[in-house]
Amino acid sequence: MLKALLPVVFVAGLLCGCKTQSVLTADATGCSRTQVDILKSRYSRDGTTTAWCAKCNGRIYHCVSNPERSRVECKEGNPDNVCD
Repeated sequence: MLKALLPVVFVAGLLCGCKTQSVLTADATGCSRTQVDILKSRYSRDGTTTAWCAKCNGRIYHCVSNPERSRVECKEGNPDNVCD
């Protein structure tokens, strides 16, 4: 019985529309999804999932989202940025 439900759960997970930080960053910055790298930062070290740092086309971005991930904003960082 459990084995029969596994494919259903897998397909449901694919269709749920869950967005990763890379996808959210790409959508907010205009970068392609393959160009976005999520950086190790104090956010990732602290386990925060609603704030992160990303790099695209040589630029560093500080991104934030709401817990539902329905809104995201990314701003280009500067030398004093929290992404260091």
